Amino acid sequence: MYRIIVVFCTLFCSTHLFAQSQWIHFSFAEKEIPCDEITKQVIISTQISGKDSVLLKEQFSGCEKVLELPKIPGMYSFTIRTQLYQPILLSFEVKANTPDTIQLGVLNLKEPVSQLDEVTITGIQRKFIEIDADKTTLTVRDNPVLSISSIYDAILKIPGVMPYPGGGFAIGGQMASVYFENVPSSLSTDDLMNLLKSLPANSVETIEIISNPGASFDANVSGAIININSIGKATKWLSGTVTLNYGLNQNQKVSPSLVLNGRRSKWSWQVQTGFSYNERSSRDTSQRVFNSFNPVLGLNSDRKEQTTHNYVYFKPSINLNLSKRSSLILNYNGSFGDNKIRGLSETGSQSIVPPVLLNTDYNSHNYGMGNEGMIKFRQEFDTLKRVLNVTAFYSNYQNKSKRNNIQRISGNEDFSILDYYMNINRFYLRADAEIPFEKIKFYVNTGVKYSVMKVDNTGSYNLNNASQDIFTNPFYTSVIDFDYVEDNMAAYVDLKKKLGKKVSIGAGVRAENFRLNRASNVTSKLDNNYFNFFPSFNAIYRVNSMLNVIGTYSRKIGIPGFSQYDPNNSGYYDSFTSSSGNTQLKPNFYDNAQFKVTFLDYAQFSVNFTHSQFLNLGEVVVEPNSLQTVQTYRTYNNVNSMNYFLAIPVPFAFFTKGLKFLDEPVEVDKMSFLYLYSSFTKTTISGYNYQNPNKGMWTFGTYAQFILPGKIRLNVDYYLTSKGNYQIYEFVKNRSAFDVVLSREFLDKKIKTSISFEDIFNMDQSTTRVSFPNIHMNSYSKQDTRIIWFKISYSFGRVEKNSDPEGISIPDKSSGTPGM
Repeated sequence: MYRIIVVFCTLFCSTHLFAQSQWIHFSFAEKEIPCDEITKQVIISTQISGKDSVLLKEQFSGCEKVLELPKIPGMYSFTIRTQLYQPILLSFEVKANTPDTIQLGVLNLKEPVSQLDEVTITGIQRKFIEIDADKTTLTVRDNPVLSISSIYDAILKIPGVMPYPGGGFAIGGQMASVYFENVPSSLSTDDLMNLLKSLPANSVETIEIISNPGASFDANVSGAIININSIGKATKWLSGTVTLNYGLNQNQKVSPSLVLNGRRSKWSWQVQTGFSYNERSSRDTSQRVFNSFNPVLGLNSDRKEQTTHNYVYFKPSINLNLSKRSSLILNYNGSFGDNKIRGLSETGSQSIVPPVLLNTDYNSHNYGMGNEGMIKFRQEFDTLKRVLNVTAFYSNYQNKSKRNNIQRISGNEDFSILDYYMNINRFYLRADAEIPFEKIKFYVNTGVKYSVMKVDNTGSYNLNNASQDIFTNPFYTSVIDFDYVEDNMAAYVDLKKKLGKKVSIGAGVRAENFRLNRASNVTSKLDNNYFNFFPSFNAIYRVNSMLNVIGTYSRKIGIPGFSQYDPNNSGYYDSFTSSSGNTQLKPNFYDNAQFKVTFLDYAQFSVNFTHSQFLNLGEVVVEPNSLQTVQTYRTYNNVNSMNYFLAIPVPFAFFTKGLKFLDEPVEVDKMSFLYLYSSFTKTTISGYNYQNPNKGMWTFGTYAQFILPGKIRLNVDYYLTSKGNYQIYEFVKNRSAFDVVLSREFLDKKIKTSISFEDIFNMDQSTTRVSFPNIHMNSYSKQDTRIIWFKISYSFGRVEKNSDPEGISIPDKSSGTPGM
């Protein structure tokens, strides 16, 4: 369940509901330097507890600027920075009788300097959330709550994010795709989740939540996007973070990691590497009622699994500055996974004569290896930030899986082997241009892309053999070869326009063509071509500095994953259960609209509506008068989904200080607060036969922080999900979890430690029922979610604070450390 928290306390740092605005006006002298062609960054900060706290940070290109601040008495520092010219440093004071508009006068850009490396801003306390029409950006680095654990944990603390059934994340009831540095991950779901749980959150600069991706993103994006951006460029001194996480219950979970950064005169580098060892226990039970018989017959199954997963990753990257306006980025991601599963299953019959008792003992061993590389060339053509990005990407993923089954039924034993070899190659080449027109506040993004993915999966089988010699001397009685090719060409244009100071709108359209080819030796060959236009629209109305109203719309296509087409029996197998893909599945064309209101950034209410022309979901197929089940997929037509989300932050100091609290800047890691949230999701599928009334699902939750003596921070996270329907599944029991985390920092935040108790009451489970033709199923699933985690990280060196990942870079030369 989504563990929602993003530190909201900074919302109240600078204003309250009825505060006045202070306007800051300044301009630049043109003379020899064309000021409107220079990208500039303005920062206004004030003193909080003896440290500079940033209240405003903004980039612009014009020769004249007016800024709005809450009118709070105090001394303020004013800084203008550029890539090519000397910084401008000023200060001003705001008093109760200060005029509403402060004139800073005419400023001069002075002679160019060779580097900006010596500009220093110390002790910056960031605004941790920024809301735009098309995305919400959350700062992880320096965020005292999000940065204490893994990236996986940080994502689950973001408003509106929850685990997706079967793995991954969901936003607004739809599965979200995970991107790294604007590149979609090519890892399998299990490998991706292991990587996110291994990577420390303090290696991340920001996480972007794009709930309704626009035209610049692939049309084949499943729902929302979670984009993870690494920490900024390093200084010329070595810096990094060492992390060790150790989890303990009946199993052990260990994940050490290392992040290193460094820079020379014209190039910088970063290396992330780590290892994960994860033992996991799970139990699944099912009751299957076959209603085509008269009287009905049933099978009850109880399956227990023990999994041991080893995962190693190595992610180096290099950024080369070829000139003042061009750069080359090289990224490599290497990974290796070794997954072992041992399971025991017992199946007994109901109303069957003679009775059936099936015992299955199975072992599975999977090896997965991934290699991917990316080259990105960036060229700025002038000081107006007209930019061309050219990106080439290639990845290869190989997986070998071997499974042995021993079945005992009616006093007889039989033996089965199921072996697979999968090879996936992906390549894409894209070019994107950014063309701003700052004078009229109009921005154009346009680009083209070509991509291809080729999948080869070979399944080799020898099922229900009388001899166990096939385990030591394997030979196969059947082989299924599956080949899949996805060819894609696309072009897009995305337009944005600022209308005054309060309104921004964006609109775009993407033309995209998909060609899908599926071939197998057991099914007919299929070749389909899909071409369409995919429009998008977004708008934000900033009512004032605290209140935003946002509306978005987009049309997308959901291409089924190749595994949903694959006819190989790659799921759980016994004499009554097998699995197969469906080569007849249709792509999903869907329209998604969202309306959202945010108050002080963290308090928000949103409504999300999605209409899907088609939707592909799992299905169990049973022939009449048969006990054999085949797990496969089916396309449903005309699917509508509604999601409502409400979140309210409640700082405890508000009750002790009243309205005075709203006038006081607050340090997040020194404040106690409560964050309340609720959501409601309902999906209606016209082609599904609901056995009971279709009820939506409610989720209620809270996240609290308490500051204890000794600088110890206590965080409590609780959620409760009601009974109800999620897509075709009816949850017949509530689901909940209660987590407690104690954390403390040492040595000026260089060392960060925590101990956490997850799912204390061991209530995180799924109890569902679902019906298909000829079968009704009740299922229960439980993993070892009650865990004690011990986590420690040590950060060293100095890291550059990068406000624009590919633009202005601001080094931090304070004693603070990256990600703390």
